[in-house]
Amino acid sequence: MSSKAKLYRKKNGEIVCYLCWNRCLIAESDFGYCNVRYNENGLLKTLTYGNISAMESRPVEIKPFFHFLPGTTSITFSTYSCNLNCPWCQNWHLSKRPPPVEFDQISPKKIVEVAIKNGDESTCASFNEPTLLFEFLLDLFPLAKENNLKNTIVSNGYMTPKALKMLIDSGLDAANFDIKGDDQVYAEISKGKSEYIWRNARFARKKGIHVEMVSLLSPPIYKNPEVIDEVIENHLKYLDAEVPIHFTRYFPAHLTKDPSTPIRLLEGAVIKARKAGISYVYIGNVPHRFENTFCPDCGAILIIRRGFSSVENRLIVRNGMARCYRCGRKISGIFKI
Repeated sequence: MSSKAKLYRKKNGEIVCYLCWNRCLIAESDFGYCNVRYNENGLLKTLTYGNISAMESRPVEIKPFFHFLPGTTSITFSTYSCNLNCPWCQNWHLSKRPPPVEFDQISPKKIVEVAIKNGDESTCASFNEPTLLFEFLLDLFPLAKENNLKNTIVSNGYMTPKALKMLIDSGLDAANFDIKGDDQVYAEISKGKSEYIWRNARFARKKGIHVEMVSLLSPPIYKNPEVIDEVIENHLKYLDAEVPIHFTRYFPAHLTKDPSTPIRLLEGAVIKARKAGISYVYIGNVPHRFENTFCPDCGAILIIRRGFSSVENRLIVRNGMARCYRCGRKISGIFKI
Protein backbone atom coordinates (compact mmCIF):
# COMPACT_ATOMS: atom_id res chain seq x y z
CA MET A 1 0.00 0.00 0.00
CA SER A 2 1.63 3.22 -1.09
CA SER A 3 0.79 6.92 -1.07
CA LYS A 4 1.93 9.91 -3.08
CA ALA A 5 5.05 11.57 -1.73
CA LYS A 6 6.06 15.22 -1.76
CA LEU A 7 9.32 17.11 -2.31
CA TYR A 8 10.86 15.73 -5.47
CA ARG A 9 11.51 16.60 -9.08
CA LYS A 10 11.96 14.56 -12.24
CA LYS A 11 15.35 14.42 -13.94
CA ASN A 12 16.01 12.51 -17.16
CA GLY A 13 13.49 9.81 -16.39
CA GLU A 14 14.64 9.51 -12.80
CA ILE A 15 13.49 11.22 -9.60
CA VAL A 16 15.48 13.42 -7.26
CA CYS A 17 14.05 13.24 -3.73
CA TYR A 18 14.40 16.41 -1.67
CA LEU A 19 13.08 15.13 1.65
CA CYS A 20 16.49 14.83 3.28
CA TRP A 21 20.11 15.70 2.60
CA ASN A 22 20.78 12.36 0.92
CA ARG A 23 18.90 13.82 -2.08
CA CYS A 24 18.66 10.42 -3.68
CA LEU A 25 18.51 10.01 -7.44
CA ILE A 26 15.95 7.22 -7.82
CA ALA A 27 15.59 5.20 -11.01
CA GLU A 28 12.30 3.68 -12.20
CA SER A 29 11.06 0.94 -9.81
CA ASP A 30 13.93 1.67 -7.43
CA PHE A 31 14.03 2.90 -3.83
CA GLY A 32 15.92 5.73 -2.18
CA TYR A 33 18.54 5.13 0.50
CA CYS A 34 15.79 5.01 3.15
CA ASN A 35 14.00 2.04 1.53
CA VAL A 36 10.76 3.96 2.03
CA ARG A 37 10.39 6.25 -0.99
CA TYR A 38 10.42 4.81 -4.50
CA ASN A 39 9.91 5.68 -8.14
CA GLU A 40 6.70 4.27 -9.62
CA ASN A 41 6.18 5.24 -13.23
CA GLY A 42 7.88 8.58 -12.74
CA LEU A 43 6.01 9.43 -9.53
CA LEU A 44 7.53 9.40 -6.05
CA LYS A 45 5.64 7.13 -3.67
CA THR A 46 6.03 6.40 0.03
CA LEU A 47 5.35 3.20 1.96
CA THR A 48 5.04 4.88 5.36
CA TYR A 49 1.81 6.90 5.25
CA GLY A 50 -0.14 5.46 8.19
CA ASN A 51 2.27 2.53 8.33
CA ILE A 52 2.71 2.70 12.09
CA SER A 53 5.14 0.31 13.77
CA ALA A 54 4.41 1.33 17.39
CA MET A 55 2.11 3.68 19.28
CA GLU A 56 1.81 4.38 23.00
CA SER A 57 1.51 7.22 25.51
CA ARG A 58 4.88 8.07 27.04
CA PRO A 59 6.24 10.78 29.35
CA VAL A 60 7.77 13.68 27.44
CA GLU A 61 10.89 13.28 29.60
CA ILE A 62 11.75 10.04 27.81
CA LYS A 63 12.16 11.84 24.43
CA PRO A 64 13.97 13.64 26.11
CA PHE A 65 12.10 16.94 26.50
CA PHE A 66 12.97 18.44 29.89
CA HIS A 67 11.80 21.99 29.19
CA PHE A 68 8.66 21.23 27.19
CA LEU A 69 5.54 20.47 29.24
CA PRO A 70 7.39 18.38 31.85
CA GLY A 71 5.16 16.01 33.74
CA THR A 72 2.83 15.41 30.76
CA THR A 73 2.50 12.51 28.33
CA SER A 74 2.61 12.38 24.56
CA ILE A 75 1.08 9.94 22.11
CA THR A 76 4.28 8.53 20.65
CA PHE A 77 4.37 6.67 17.34
CA SER A 78 6.78 5.52 14.66
CA THR A 79 7.15 3.85 11.30
CA TYR A 80 10.13 1.91 9.88
CA SER A 81 13.62 2.40 8.44
CA CYS A 82 15.95 5.43 8.51
CA ASN A 83 17.83 7.84 6.24
CA LEU A 84 21.13 7.43 8.14
CA ASN A 85 23.22 4.32 8.77
CA CYS A 86 24.49 4.44 12.35
CA PRO A 87 26.13 1.12 13.31
CA TRP A 88 25.47 1.88 16.99
CA CYS A 89 21.73 2.56 16.50
CA GLN A 90 19.81 2.11 19.75
CA ASN A 91 16.48 1.57 17.92
CA TRP A 92 17.83 -0.72 15.22
CA HIS A 93 14.87 -3.11 15.45
CA LEU A 94 12.79 -0.39 13.74
CA SER A 95 15.35 1.75 11.92
CA LYS A 96 16.98 -1.21 10.17
CA ARG A 97 13.69 -2.81 9.16
CA PRO A 98 12.15 -1.84 5.80
CA PRO A 99 8.44 -1.01 5.94
CA PRO A 100 6.03 -3.83 5.13
CA VAL A 101 4.25 -3.39 1.80
CA GLU A 102 0.93 -4.67 3.16
CA PHE A 103 -0.32 -3.12 6.41
CA ASP A 104 -3.39 -1.83 8.22
CA GLN A 105 -3.24 1.90 7.66
CA ILE A 106 -3.71 4.10 10.73
CA SER A 107 -5.16 7.55 10.05
CA PRO A 108 -4.06 10.85 11.58
CA LYS A 109 -7.53 11.04 13.11
CA LYS A 110 -6.91 7.77 14.95
CA ILE A 111 -3.68 9.13 16.47
CA VAL A 112 -5.54 12.17 17.76
CA GLU A 113 -8.41 10.09 19.14
CA VAL A 114 -6.03 7.85 21.09
CA ALA A 115 -4.16 10.88 22.43
CA ILE A 116 -7.36 12.48 23.69
CA LYS A 117 -8.56 9.21 25.22
CA ASN A 118 -5.25 8.76 27.07
CA GLY A 119 -5.10 12.33 28.34
CA ASP A 120 -1.97 13.17 26.35
CA GLU A 121 -1.10 16.80 25.72
CA SER A 122 1.00 16.31 22.59
CA THR A 123 1.85 14.08 19.66
CA CYS A 124 5.38 12.80 19.14
CA ALA A 125 6.86 11.10 16.09
CA SER A 126 9.78 9.17 17.51
CA PHE A 127 11.51 5.75 17.89
CA ASN A 128 12.70 5.71 14.27
CA GLU A 129 13.36 8.81 12.12
CA PRO A 130 10.12 10.85 11.90
CA THR A 131 11.16 12.50 8.63
CA LEU A 132 10.06 9.26 6.95
CA LEU A 133 6.49 9.98 8.13
CA PHE A 134 6.64 13.38 6.43
CA GLU A 135 3.36 13.35 4.47
CA PHE A 136 1.54 11.75 7.40
CA LEU A 137 2.77 14.45 9.78
CA LEU A 138 1.68 17.20 7.41
CA ASP A 139 -1.88 15.86 7.77
CA LEU A 140 -1.64 15.02 11.46
CA PHE A 141 -0.27 18.28 12.85
CA PRO A 142 -3.16 20.58 11.84
CA LEU A 143 -5.71 18.05 13.09
CA ALA A 144 -3.89 17.77 16.42
CA LYS A 145 -3.86 21.56 16.73
CA GLU A 146 -7.62 21.65 16.21
CA ASN A 147 -7.89 19.35 19.23
CA ASN A 148 -5.59 21.43 21.48
CA LEU A 149 -2.62 19.09 21.18
CA LYS A 150 0.99 20.20 20.70
CA ASN A 151 3.13 18.50 18.05
CA THR A 152 6.69 17.25 18.55
CA ILE A 153 9.35 15.20 16.79
CA VAL A 154 12.49 13.41 17.97
CA SER A 155 14.68 13.58 14.90
CA ASN A 156 18.19 13.18 13.53
CA GLY A 157 17.64 16.63 11.99
CA TYR A 158 18.78 15.47 8.56
CA MET A 159 15.71 16.71 6.67
CA THR A 160 16.09 19.47 4.09
CA PRO A 161 15.24 23.04 5.20
CA LYS A 162 12.19 22.94 2.88
CA ALA A 163 10.89 19.81 4.60
CA LEU A 164 11.47 21.33 8.04
CA LYS A 165 9.68 24.55 7.04
CA MET A 166 6.68 22.55 5.83
CA LEU A 167 6.51 20.68 9.15
CA ILE A 168 6.70 23.97 11.05
CA ASP A 169 4.03 25.57 8.88
CA SER A 170 1.79 22.54 9.50
CA GLY A 171 1.96 22.95 13.28
CA LEU A 172 5.21 21.63 14.72
CA ASP A 173 5.78 22.97 18.26
CA ALA A 174 8.92 21.26 19.53
CA ALA A 175 11.85 19.35 18.09
CA ASN A 176 14.54 17.25 19.69
CA PHE A 177 17.53 17.08 17.33
CA ASP A 178 20.17 14.37 17.68
CA ILE A 179 23.66 15.54 16.76
CA LYS A 180 25.74 12.46 15.94
CA GLY A 181 29.17 14.08 16.10
CA ASP A 182 31.50 15.93 13.72
CA ASP A 183 31.85 15.77 9.94
CA GLN A 184 33.96 12.63 10.13
CA VAL A 185 31.14 10.80 11.90
CA TYR A 186 28.59 11.99 9.34
CA ALA A 187 30.86 10.90 6.48
CA GLU A 188 30.58 7.37 7.86
CA ILE A 189 26.79 7.31 8.21
CA SER A 190 25.56 9.60 5.41
CA LYS A 191 26.48 11.83 2.49
CA GLY A 192 26.18 14.97 4.60
CA LYS A 193 27.80 17.12 7.25
CA SER A 194 27.11 17.96 10.88
CA GLU A 195 26.45 21.54 9.81
CA TYR A 196 23.16 20.50 8.22
CA ILE A 197 21.74 19.47 11.59
CA TRP A 198 22.96 22.59 13.39
CA ARG A 199 21.51 24.83 10.68
CA ASN A 200 18.15 23.09 10.92
CA ALA A 201 18.14 23.48 14.70
CA ARG A 202 18.95 27.18 14.34
CA PHE A 203 16.20 27.63 11.75
CA ALA A 204 13.63 25.92 13.97
CA ARG A 205 14.68 28.05 16.94
CA LYS A 206 14.32 31.25 14.93
CA LYS A 207 10.85 30.14 13.86
CA GLY A 208 9.79 29.90 17.50
CA ILE A 209 10.00 26.13 17.79
CA HIS A 210 11.09 24.77 21.15
CA VAL A 211 14.42 23.01 20.54
CA GLU A 212 16.43 20.60 22.67
CA MET A 213 19.61 18.91 21.47
CA VAL A 214 20.81 15.38 22.19
CA SER A 215 24.32 14.01 21.77
CA LEU A 216 24.57 10.25 22.19
CA LEU A 217 28.16 9.68 23.31
CA SER A 218 28.65 6.73 20.96
CA PRO A 219 32.07 5.10 20.40
CA PRO A 220 33.18 7.57 17.68
CA ILE A 221 32.63 10.37 20.19
CA TYR A 222 33.76 8.90 23.49
CA LYS A 223 36.93 7.57 21.85
CA ASN A 224 37.62 11.07 20.52
CA PRO A 225 36.61 13.47 23.32
CA GLU A 226 37.59 16.51 21.22
CA VAL A 227 34.34 15.89 19.31
CA ILE A 228 32.49 16.82 22.52
CA ASP A 229 34.30 20.17 22.47
CA GLU A 230 33.10 20.73 18.90
CA VAL A 231 29.51 19.85 19.83
CA ILE A 232 29.58 22.38 22.67
CA GLU A 233 31.16 25.03 20.46
CA ASN A 234 28.58 24.54 17.71
CA HIS A 235 25.73 24.54 20.21
CA LEU A 236 26.67 28.05 21.24
CA LYS A 237 27.54 29.11 17.67
CA TYR A 238 24.30 28.00 15.99
CA LEU A 239 21.90 28.17 18.93
CA ASP A 240 22.34 29.88 22.30
CA ALA A 241 22.99 29.19 25.96
CA GLU A 242 19.28 28.76 26.78
CA VAL A 243 18.76 25.72 24.52
CA PRO A 244 19.03 22.53 26.61
CA ILE A 245 21.47 19.80 25.58
CA HIS A 246 21.42 16.16 26.72
CA PHE A 247 24.53 13.98 26.71
CA THR A 248 23.16 10.45 26.66
CA ARG A 249 24.77 7.11 27.35
CA TYR A 250 25.40 4.67 24.52
CA PHE A 251 24.88 0.92 25.05
CA PRO A 252 26.17 -1.84 22.74
CA ALA A 253 23.57 -2.32 20.01
CA HIS A 254 23.12 -3.34 16.38
CA LEU A 255 26.66 -3.69 14.91
CA THR A 256 28.70 -2.28 17.79
CA LYS A 257 30.04 -4.20 20.77
CA ASP A 258 32.13 -1.43 22.34
CA PRO A 259 31.54 -0.92 26.08
CA SER A 260 28.88 1.52 27.23
CA THR A 261 29.88 5.17 27.59
CA PRO A 262 31.87 5.64 30.81
CA ILE A 263 29.94 7.72 33.33
CA ARG A 264 32.99 9.91 33.92
CA LEU A 265 32.92 10.99 30.27
CA LEU A 266 29.23 11.90 30.51
CA GLU A 267 29.95 13.91 33.64
CA GLY A 268 32.94 15.54 31.98
CA ALA A 269 30.79 16.59 29.02
CA VAL A 270 28.26 18.21 31.36
CA ILE A 271 30.96 20.08 33.26
CA LYS A 272 32.57 21.32 30.02
CA ALA A 273 29.25 22.49 28.61
CA ARG A 274 28.35 24.35 31.78
CA LYS A 275 31.75 26.02 31.97
CA ALA A 276 31.32 27.09 28.34
CA GLY A 277 28.10 28.84 29.31
CA ILE A 278 25.26 26.48 28.35
CA SER A 279 22.54 26.96 30.95
CA TYR A 280 20.82 23.58 30.91
CA VAL A 281 22.94 20.46 30.47
CA TYR A 282 21.77 16.93 31.24
CA ILE A 283 22.88 13.31 31.38
CA GLY A 284 20.55 10.73 29.88
CA ASN A 285 20.03 6.96 29.65
CA VAL A 286 21.38 6.45 33.16
CA PRO A 287 20.13 7.51 36.63
CA HIS A 288 22.13 10.56 37.67
CA ARG A 289 21.77 13.82 39.59
CA PHE A 290 22.34 15.63 36.28
CA GLU A 291 18.86 14.49 35.24
CA ASN A 292 17.53 17.28 37.45
CA THR A 293 17.04 20.87 36.33
CA PHE A 294 19.11 23.42 38.22
CA CYS A 295 18.84 27.19 38.18
CA PRO A 296 21.82 28.46 36.14
CA ASP A 297 22.21 31.44 38.48
CA CYS A 298 21.67 30.31 42.07
CA GLY A 299 21.96 26.51 41.65
CA ALA A 300 18.58 25.69 43.19
CA ILE A 301 17.06 22.36 42.10
CA LEU A 302 13.98 23.32 40.08
CA ILE A 303 12.73 20.00 38.70
CA ILE A 304 13.53 16.68 40.36
CA ARG A 305 13.46 13.65 38.09
CA ARG A 306 13.55 9.94 38.72
CA GLY A 307 14.09 7.85 35.62
CA PHE A 308 11.83 9.27 32.94
CA SER A 309 9.43 11.13 35.21
CA SER A 310 9.30 14.52 36.87
CA VAL A 311 8.53 13.86 40.53
CA GLU A 312 8.68 17.46 41.77
CA ASN A 313 8.45 20.79 39.92
CA ARG A 314 9.42 23.87 41.95
CA LEU A 315 9.16 26.40 39.14
CA ILE A 316 6.97 29.44 39.59
CA VAL A 317 4.92 29.79 36.40
CA ARG A 318 2.92 32.96 35.77
CA ASN A 319 1.53 34.29 32.49
CA GLY A 320 3.31 31.53 30.60
CA MET A 321 6.71 32.43 32.04
CA ALA A 322 8.68 30.15 34.37
CA ARG A 323 11.05 31.45 37.01
CA CYS A 324 13.30 30.03 39.71
CA TYR A 325 11.45 29.84 43.01
CA ARG A 326 14.52 31.09 44.87
CA CYS A 327 16.15 33.88 42.84
CA GLY A 328 13.48 34.64 40.22
CA ARG A 329 15.70 33.87 37.21
CA LYS A 330 13.71 33.25 34.02
CA ILE A 331 13.86 29.59 32.96
CA SER A 332 13.69 28.84 29.24
CA GLY A 333 11.02 26.47 27.98
CA ILE A 334 7.29 25.81 27.68
CA PHE A 335 5.71 24.94 31.00
CA LYS A 336 2.18 24.31 32.19
CA ILE A 337 0.55 27.14 34.12
